[in-house]
Amino acid sequence: MKHKLHAILTLLLAFVVQFTFAQEKTVTGTVTDDQGLPLPGVNVIVQGTNNGVQTDFDGKYDISVAAGRKLVFSYVGFATQTVTVGASNVIDIALDVDAAALDEVLVVGYGATSRELSTSAVSTVSSEEIETFVPSTSVDNILQGKAAGVQVTAANGRPGQTAFVQIRGIGSVNAGSTPLYVVDGTPVDQSFINNLNPSDIQSFSVLKDAATVSKYGSRGANGVVVITTKQGRSGEARIVFRSSLGSGSKIDDLNFEMMDAAQKLEYERQLAELGVTDAQSLPGFTANPDQLELLRSYDTDWQQELLRNSYIQSNSLSISGGDEKLSYFLSLGYDKNSGIIDRIDGFERISTRLNTTYQAKDWLEIGANISLARSTTDLPRDRNNVQNPFVAMYSYNPYEPLYSRDAQGDIVREDDGSPVFNPTTQGFPIARALQTEPEDNRNFLILGSLHADIQLSDKFSNRFTVGATSNRYNRTTRSIAGGVLNSIVGNADFPGSQTDNYELDFQYNVNNLFTYADSFDDVHNLSASFLLEYNENIYTDLFASSRGFPSPNIPYQEVAAEATSAGSEEERNILFSQGLFVDYNFDSKYILSGSIRRDGSSRFGPDNKYGYFYSGSAAWNIANEDFMEGSVFGDLKLRASYGTAGNQNIGDFNFLNLLQFNTYNGSTTAIPIGVGNPNIQWESQAILDIGVEYSIFNNRISGVVDYFKKSSQDLLLNRPISQTVGDENNSILSNIGEIQNSGVEVSLNVNVIRNANITWTVGGNAAFLDNEVKELVNGEDIINGTTILREGEEINTFYLPRYAGVNPANGQPLFLDSDGNLTSEYSDSYQTIIDGKSPQADFEGGFFTSIKYKGFGLRGDFVFKKGNYVLNYQKSDGVAISNVNQNLYVEAFNYWKEPGDQNVLPSPLYQANADQTTTRFLESGDYMRLRNLTIDYNIPSGFAERMGIDTFRIFATGQNLLTFTNFTGDPEIGIGSEETIAPEDEGFVAGEFSLYSYPQTKSYTVGFEIGF
Repeated sequence: MKHKLHAILTLLLAFVVQFTFAQEKTVTGTVTDDQGLPLPGVNVIVQGTNNGVQTDFDGKYDISVAAGRKLVFSYVGFATQTVTVGASNVIDIALDVDAAALDEVLVVGYGATSRELSTSAVSTVSSEEIETFVPSTSVDNILQGKAAGVQVTAANGRPGQTAFVQIRGIGSVNAGSTPLYVVDGTPVDQSFINNLNPSDIQSFSVLKDAATVSKYGSRGANGVVVITTKQGRSGEARIVFRSSLGSGSKIDDLNFEMMDAAQKLEYERQLAELGVTDAQSLPGFTANPDQLELLRSYDTDWQQELLRNSYIQSNSLSISGGDEKLSYFLSLGYDKNSGIIDRIDGFERISTRLNTTYQAKDWLEIGANISLARSTTDLPRDRNNVQNPFVAMYSYNPYEPLYSRDAQGDIVREDDGSPVFNPTTQGFPIARALQTEPEDNRNFLILGSLHADIQLSDKFSNRFTVGATSNRYNRTTRSIAGGVLNSIVGNADFPGSQTDNYELDFQYNVNNLFTYADSFDDVHNLSASFLLEYNENIYTDLFASSRGFPSPNIPYQEVAAEATSAGSEEERNILFSQGLFVDYNFDSKYILSGSIRRDGSSRFGPDNKYGYFYSGSAAWNIANEDFMEGSVFGDLKLRASYGTAGNQNIGDFNFLNLLQFNTYNGSTTAIPIGVGNPNIQWESQAILDIGVEYSIFNNRISGVVDYFKKSSQDLLLNRPISQTVGDENNSILSNIGEIQNSGVEVSLNVNVIRNANITWTVGGNAAFLDNEVKELVNGEDIINGTTILREGEEINTFYLPRYAGVNPANGQPLFLDSDGNLTSEYSDSYQTIIDGKSPQADFEGGFFTSIKYKGFGLRGDFVFKKGNYVLNYQKSDGVAISNVNQNLYVEAFNYWKEPGDQNVLPSPLYQANADQTTTRFLESGDYMRLRNLTIDYNIPSGFAERMGIDTFRIFATGQNLLTFTNFTGDPEIGIGSEETIAPEDEGFVAGEFSLYSYPQTKSYTVGFEIGF
């Protein structure tokens, strides 16, 4: 009986204890940093459950939890703390700064590490910084001014246009300088980047030195941009909806003004009276007073007639969550930017993404990331002639109205009453052509990856990944029957024409990474990974053209009267790689890393198929030494790296003799088009980097300083050969040449004010860059139009005749001949090196300031560039005497009129010499631009809870609001007219000249973000 009673009492006591601990209560508290300042957004989770909350703006929280359970407090940049809930209902926590956790997910080559254990130069752009630039139709533009040593130039302002990105200067002359983009472990072509939804991106990591890029071997020669997308986290499902609306317009013309109708007519009169023949047939000279008055009354602003304010819309919805085994992130996105050209639709994109991970076994994690995006773009004909609306808006005379007028000034109409567009003196009514010469581009991108992480034991693990991209591109260009272009070059018997292009770019990547990791005596930490990787790219294209369409409303070649041409091709290239990566650290103080990689490429002949690339790096965490205890340094690290990378970005089969097929007398004929060189091999790069990272005063001030030198050797250049060999270009691709880039990068971040009510942070980065051509083919110059490659000079130095001003005695333009003598004669042979002047900047970067006061926030981001030069063809056209029949800059009035005139343009009587391309139109491209300004407000958490939501934020953003420059026009030049030269063309130099490309735009958007 005694034993039974004892057992009953024991069970009863256990029940009471269990009941007591099972009773939940509300625990409240405040979370602060080591300075006592409140921390908003700290995760407070009941350990082992999905029950969790976040602290509000004042660092306060409340959570239901049973006594005896544990609360986990975690926040990026601070050490995680775990506290057991006892009798007290109030738990206040002070989190300590954890230097090692400041960059917990620093993504590097084939993995991630903490910044503390990194030996490499890596610049990161966080999701917070990305948010300030959303909406953006191409994610690479977000990098501008954000990462030291990363040169980003917007190609132009067209919605959906990708940017020109270079990391630490120009890495090659002919084999491309575009970095490798990797999205969640899958390599992605740079041209596909505009189909990624910026709202899906968690972070950018820009890999710049040998310690990381060598791990990517031949593909990392120009640096690597690693894009990590958002993942789900354990906890209750979180829904975030973001929406914004806005409008954009062409940025203002800087430092010049176009003539109005009265000014242009007066200019024509003056030049005609001077004896300029071309002006003597123009209305400014021939029209009577009544006609002149009528022409003045038209005073047309062609920018207003051809452009509009764009409509910008962006919506994104995401759902994320998970438990201890499964996490998920699902998103939908829609973006629309009509662009600033009237009468066409612009850019539109719809996208979706699903990222999941599943802990299938204790030893097995599997995951899948997949995104789909479809974009459509209507394009103007982007070329340097009358088909380009940006040529038209500057060249059409202001006394010529949009619609044709009769002698009385009334609008001329068609038989159906519609107005007739004015062909103007250019003979091409661009406003009508935008409607009758449509071009439509469609992209459908599938980007996906699967991975399996297997933990074989405590020391051995294996990660297997398969990634693929499939991009389907369709392009349709039409000239509608009766349209502008069809009426000029079409055939009346076959009205209307159409060409359809189809391209499929499919790439898949398979890699397996086997890793051994172990620790010895708690201070020696070693890991080694062996990589096998296979990559194949398959490109297919088709095209077909037809003419003779029964109706402009049936845009299908099936109904055409006659097929005129068709063609197809397929290209394949393969890369197979093996790599070994080793990392060691002693007590997180002394760190060593090394790698070696072997790449085999199908683009090289059998004897030179393989390239070997290696790196070695070291770092010393001085801040972790005992003698640094109590110092102002929270972080102080010295690091250095050296290694090699390769470049194989050339065409396929250059090691073979190539033939092209055509017809002759009805038979197929082979034509030699390329002499192969079986000896061509990889371009190689040797990269040295020395850097220091630091933070002081409890991370109030932090920064990075790097010195680098990058030598590109065995450049693939065209070596001249005898014309008798049969090559159409009389050259053969060979490994001859060397260029070198070097510089210093500086990044700085300062928390100026950090207290309970207000935080003020400023920061920025700058890169000081230098480059030099070290070696060329037989030491001979390579002249590329207006730029030159010459040993001992900057890469792509301008090569022009030198303009020496105007002779004040007679108004003649003056030049310097090849020997530096002053002359009034012009000759192309006067071209010479313009020392120190090239399209590459000497100094560029960005800076920001961010202020937060309670729920309010204000952030401004600036970008700047200094030391680059631009050949301003638009200004040349705007003051050219030979262009008297079109509109001109007001500056054109400032021509020489009488002896003694200074600081004037040449006399119009010397047109032939005055209009030549010389250094007269070479301008400094220095500028500083307010790239982004964002004002936002987060409502207090208590108010949000009463509304039944977690967070609610409203914001207003302006982009490209201010520009400071002395350049005539827009200094941010990426590409000129694509008909002149395009990025994929040999010899293309980004930012070399200004020539009527789609202008940059200024925009304003307002929106909100709500979280549940």
